[in-house]
Amino acid sequence: MMFQRKLSKPFKIAILIGLTLFFSLLFTKCFAATPSNGIVSPSSGSGKANIQQIFTTTYSDPSGWKHIQYGYFIINTTTAGANCFYASYNQNANKLYLKDDSGTTWLGGFTPGSSNTIENSYAKLSCAQTTVSGSANTLIVKWSITLKSCFVGTKNLYLYVRDDTNLYQAVTQKGTWTIPNHAPAVGTVTPNQGSSKPNEAITLTTTYSDADTWKNIKYVYFRLSTSPTAWTNCFYGYYDQDNNKFYLRNDANTAWLGGYASGLANIIENSYAKLDCSKTTVTGNANTLTINWKIIPKDTFSGLKNSYLYVKDDLNACQGWLQKGTWNINQILSILVNPKLWDIGLTEVNKIITMIPVNKITVTNNGTGPETFDLKLIDPLGWIASTSVGNEKYVLSGVFCGIDNVVQEGGFNLDNVNEDIIMPQSKKATSTVFAFSQYTDNGVSVLSGSSRSLYLQFKSPTVTEKKGEQEISVIVSCQVP
Repeated sequence: MMFQRKLSKPFKIAILIGLTLFFSLLFTKCFAATPSNGIVSPSSGSGKANIQQIFTTTYSDPSGWKHIQYGYFIINTTTAGANCFYASYNQNANKLYLKDDSGTTWLGGFTPGSSNTIENSYAKLSCAQTTVSGSANTLIVKWSITLKSCFVGTKNLYLYVRDDTNLYQAVTQKGTWTIPNHAPAVGTVTPNQGSSKPNEAITLTTTYSDADTWKNIKYVYFRLSTSPTAWTNCFYGYYDQDNNKFYLRNDANTAWLGGYASGLANIIENSYAKLDCSKTTVTGNANTLTINWKIIPKDTFSGLKNSYLYVKDDLNACQGWLQKGTWNINQILSILVNPKLWDIGLTEVNKIITMIPVNKITVTNNGTGPETFDLKLIDPLGWIASTSVGNEKYVLSGVFCGIDNVVQEGGFNLDNVNEDIIMPQSKKATSTVFAFSQYTDNGVSVLSGSSRSLYLQFKSPTVTEKKGEQEISVIVSCQVP
């Protein structure tokens, strides 16, 4: 028994020592010092997009600033890491990082003071001008940040810190920062309504403004067209303010023409309008850019047009397209018909007579713009225009075709729906009505100065009591397309 008691003492001592170590370690873990987020300076205010700003952030640790593993600085509306400025400084590695747009990948890994820039679509961090220092328990990071123009608005400033033992203080808001949306604005068109004739020079004055002065305007547009979505075949002007150059869009809206300074003896033109650079002027005053556009609409550009403005500044903020008025380019409608008579001669009932080239009628657009032709009949006394011959019923067909085309007898009414038959009601020429070989020649719009050939075909009644001369009148008229 005595031998057993002697052996039990060392065993008890070992247990006591083990418990002492366990409680000592537990006590140390529970009472380790936690790092904390400090301040952001400035903690409030505003700045311009695309302009560098220095933010100073501090982080502290009771065990000394070198015990800090890394500190975060977040500029965003929430603590989320996507589409914002979300940066980290790794104190142990002395490296700077910035999260990508999605907030899933760290970009960079560069030393403060190095000639590197880390950026995503919303912000960029200049490593060269970012500095890091430490004093006692405090880590100080001065971040050189440029917030981009797509990141305008009021954002929160957040800090986060973690030490080498992975103790941390959660993300804490430390202030707010605003990037004002100083978007430019379109102004007015003067006069905002009116009219002129084709080939008559007009001056239309447009204004554009920017809260950061007119010199912050990058470029402006001025468009005269029939609708907001009409980009082709119109006047579509562009002024590059940074380079003092004027341009005009081509007919198909695929390329810019010109590139001439205001006051130079240059004319930029497409098929619908001209811009006279020599008489087009530009002035700037305070926040307003004013342009006097000297425009010459062509014959092809007649009718009512809307005026639209658009502006973009150097930060790529923009406004437009907004309608600011209307302008009517009055077209003069006029045609020449030669010859004015087709003498069929003597004929019998139930006969078909087709005009030959020597008798063709030439119809010329001598108005100021494009025209669409119409045909209608005035019946002679006793006869009735019809789509099929009969008792006192005749058929007169017509085809508009190119000036050099010839229509044969079988070239009328090819689709058997009487599209070429002239009636007492006016019928407008289209791609299928009065057209040559249906789709070969389009009769819709004829340019000023252009001509078309009109061929006629006459089918006499099957029965008629009229033995004398009959005079059938065909009225050729025109309208704006």
